[in-house]
Amino acid sequence: MLGDEMMTWLLTGVALVAVCVPFIQGLRRALGAWSATRRVSPEELRAGEANRSGTNEPLALLMIRVLQKSLGEGDREGQPSDFIFDASRQYVINEYEQYYARLITMYASLLPPIGFIGTTGGMLILFLSMHLDDSSLELGALAIALTSSVFALIAYAALEAMKIRVYSRLLDALRDVEDLYHQADTRREEANRSNRRMPTTATASA
Repeated sequence: MLGDEMMTWLLTGVALVAVCVPFIQGLRRALGAWSATRRVSPEELRAGEANRSGTNEPLALLMIRVLQKSLGEGDREGQPSDFIFDASRQYVINEYEQYYARLITMYASLLPPIGFIGTTGGMLILFLSMHLDDSSLELGALAIALTSSVFALIAYAALEAMKIRVYSRLLDALRDVEDLYHQADTRREEANRSNRRMPTTATASA
């Protein structure tokens, strides 16, 4: 009986290790994305730097820098500011996709095939154990066939759920930048209207 239990636990551990390798790598990327998509205060956005240091720079601050540089160049070239804002936002989203989302998806996509391989291998061992009439091998085969699929599906669902949550955090962070941009745009329009009124007032006084 001890041999049956040892074989079951051994093959269960093998299935768990096979799933943990891509899951841990994907989890590391997801945690990095969680740090990069954190929201920063309006004061930090205006300053263009975070008050507290972190492993990854907030993507909201990256968008602020790209937006400021693009607006300065766009004013000289006559580009509309709304077009520049949309282009800057898309640039930051592309950075997120390249360095975080795609890698998380790649690691998550490895998990279902690993579970399927474990299930197929377990079934082959099960057929072999039935032929050899080995009960310990039979229990081990059932263990690896069932646990590999369960572990892989749970890990896959966890990574996909984290990716969805991180993307929601990214949208919230970029929405803060958008609000700050609209406030600055409103102040700029009010200043332009005031400047246009001043010559008219001066002419009427003369």
